[in-house]
Amino acid sequence: MTILKTDDAPGDPAKGAKIFKEHCAGCHAISKDMKHKMGPNLYALWGRTASTLPDFDYAKGYTESEKKKGIIWGDESLVYYMTKVHIPGTGMIFKGLCENKQDRQDVIAYLKDATDPKKA
Repeated sequence: MTILKTDDAPGDPAKGAKIFKEHCAGCHAISKDMKHKMGPNLYALWGRTASTLPDFDYAKGYTESEKKKGIIWGDESLVYYMTKVHIPGTGMIFKGLCENKQDRQDVIAYLKDATDPKKA
């Protein structure tokens, strides 16, 4: 898993919102009241174990092996998955943030803010 270094530039949530809208919003909702799309809703993402939302049909894209990995969503796991073109064990094909480190940091900053249940 890729580790964020302490000297990485912080992300810009406003830029991250634009990038998320362009690359991620077609498949992922982010607020409590939004329904799942092709991918699961990302509301309350930080600290959640991957593939555990009870009302999302993971059969759409996740295999049992993916569920059993026990991934906890946070900065490191998001950076790792954002750098994959195809996420092994899933039906998710993702291309867009693989090479641009700052874009990834910006999306993470946006998601931290936009999916935080304390702000709802």
